[in-house]
Amino acid sequence: MKILHTLHWVQFAGTEKVCVDLCNEMSKNHDVFLLTNNQIKPYINKKVNLVEVDFQNNRYNPFFLYKIAKIIDDINPDIIHCHNTKELEIIYNTRIFTKRKIPIVATKHTLRAKKRFKKADLCVAILEDTKEILKEGSIIIKNGMAYKEPKKLQRDNKFYIISASRLSPVKGNQIIIEALSMVNFDFKFDIFGQGEQKNELQNLINSLNLQDKITLQSFSDNLQDHLFSCDVQIIASIFEPYGLTAIDGIYYSPLLLSTKTGICAQILPDELIFQTDPKSLANKLNDIYTNYNEYKEIFAKIKATKDKFSVEAMANNYLNAYENLIKDMK
Repeated sequence: MKILHTLHWVQFAGTEKVCVDLCNEMSKNHDVFLLTNNQIKPYINKKVNLVEVDFQNNRYNPFFLYKIAKIIDDINPDIIHCHNTKELEIIYNTRIFTKRKIPIVATKHTLRAKKRFKKADLCVAILEDTKEILKEGSIIIKNGMAYKEPKKLQRDNKFYIISASRLSPVKGNQIIIEALSMVNFDFKFDIFGQGEQKNELQNLINSLNLQDKITLQSFSDNLQDHLFSCDVQIIASIFEPYGLTAIDGIYYSPLLLSTKTGICAQILPDELIFQTDPKSLANKLNDIYTNYNEYKEIFAKIKATKDKFSVEAMANNYLNAYENLIKDMK
């Protein structure tokens, strides 16, 4: 099958990772093309055919639409898979120039309502909540992730805690920092991520005199090694449409705690859930520190289901959806 993926590049975050992992996996047995910004090049393998396109400011430019139509005609894909609303509308509008009508699949990666998803021939939701805002006939394909073999890192004896998320208020890192000011054990806490809240979080860390225990580490290319070497990973998001970092936890972390949001609301038992306030998390962490092995055993049952979240499973589900849509549109 010849598959064309399109991605409106902003930064390498959740949507971009899903797209990259799909392209890399599908390219093992299919002819895969990706239309996006050249900045994605370090993340894709050599079998993925990268076509550099800037979707940012060209949605209604007829010359740009004609250019994209020519690219599509030259590739002549069996299916087009769009990962954002902006380029979905562009791809839909190119149909006035393309030689044939190619089926369009669009994945809804967020919970923000977007009427433009009606332009897709098949809409894919990542969770049940997402499906509710899409048009009738949409399907659910839950996100997966490519597994990387982790390595154990050297560390001291302090209880090691990790959060991996964008530095944004909705991700709740401020909740973790405030909670750690209340715990009754020694610890080290690393936050892996970037974002607009960096200075605010650093000021909070300083005001609580935790600068020797908490570090803003930016992004890491070997996050799996840090998760594999930690004692507990925390997701404190106030809201998540899915939460890919939870799959990181299932793959690599010995223990994962989360608020009740996104995929964690479906897969984690109550023992591993905390409320979105610092006191709730502090109490949970104190109990975990005292009864660590018991909590690890609880999470071990979740880790045993990791194959459900493989990139292979996700890719196979999409390939089946592509084939069914192509048959239906003939």
